[in-house]
Amino acid sequence: MVVISETSDDGSNGGDLTKIQKAEEEEEEEEEENPKEDDKEVDHNLAPTRRHIPVILIESTVALVRRCHYPRLSLLSRAFRDVISSDQLFVTRSLLGLTEPVLYTLISFPSFAPPSWYVLHRSNMSLQLSRISSLPPMYPGCTAVTIGHKIYVMGGRNGLNQRVKDVIVIDCRFHTCKRIQNMKRERCYAASGVIDGNIYVVGGRKKRYDDWVEVFDVEKGIWETVPGLCCFLASSRGVFRIHAVLDNKIYMLDGNHCLAYDPRLRRWQNWGPASQQRLFWHASSCVVADLLYAIINVPDVSAVGSSIVVYDPKDMVWRPVKGLDDLPRLVYYESRMVSFGGKLVILGYYNGSRDVAWCVEVALEKREDGDIWGKFESISRVCSFSESCLFEFARTVTV
Repeated sequence: MVVISETSDDGSNGGDLTKIQKAEEEEEEEEEENPKEDDKEVDHNLAPTRRHIPVILIESTVALVRRCHYPRLSLLSRAFRDVISSDQLFVTRSLLGLTEPVLYTLISFPSFAPPSWYVLHRSNMSLQLSRISSLPPMYPGCTAVTIGHKIYVMGGRNGLNQRVKDVIVIDCRFHTCKRIQNMKRERCYAASGVIDGNIYVVGGRKKRYDDWVEVFDVEKGIWETVPGLCCFLASSRGVFRIHAVLDNKIYMLDGNHCLAYDPRLRRWQNWGPASQQRLFWHASSCVVADLLYAIINVPDVSAVGSSIVVYDPKDMVWRPVKGLDDLPRLVYYESRMVSFGGKLVILGYYNGSRDVAWCVEVALEKREDGDIWGKFESISRVCSFSESCLFEFARTVTV
């Protein structure tokens, strides 16, 4: 109990009321902060105190987890989300040798909407093809190459059906993109490839000697035209929908002819309609370990002895990939085959359903006698669409 005495004007006979109240409040606060031993009660039902997890511990843990689980991990806390969206995490994964191949495909539809990117991923052990909503639609007729975790998308045509010189770089770690320096010339359906770390584009515009080929220095971020003669057999339009890099050359299908451009020597080669290069090569083909693989049309399977054949640019001959008698037959001319972690992955239609995408996985093995054997591993229904779709092309990156 606090006793307040009467006070004189000079304050000599007692305490000031305000000071006494303040002292009382401070005493109560001190008791709350430092309760007596007898007053302490332990509530065993209280949740444990949340402690701070060091960023380096989160990073070293998350680096060991497959990327398909990152979306769920990012929901745990802001700290996890920050680590998963950081460049350092991918540096750590690379140093640990834990990078993974990821497959992307560009899909268009008959409604003439610009093509969009889809990514193939595993969900509960099954394959799923999902649209990447964070990436904008691409220009029809664009061409693309991959370097590390990036996809470089070049050229195409705009809504006015005009060729463009735009270049977009997609960072596949975060599914973001940015524009970089344009090409020197507008191009649509150009051939492209990466040789000696530089990006080359060929054609995609009317054939001319001074600007038909140009190169992008990735380190400097600069495009330059490559002077030199054009192949005299090349068509004047320069449309190369089908192309591939083999033996450090860019191979292109041009009507009934097969062309090859060697950037190192700035030289052209060409082969006629009856050449081996032209025999089985079409849009549903891909390169694995510098060998070109192609799906065979159904009438040719019995004659060739396999559903898939492989071309060696050094021997200049096609050979059957053995052991694929049980391979499901997708619509070969509308399918797209891509190298995925050393395997063959085929995206396409099955059983005539053009609004349903299927995925076939084939493992490859090269034996001592030089023969290449394939093993059919799985077929999965990966996506359904409201209308029939067209696989423009597919690319694999490492993240």
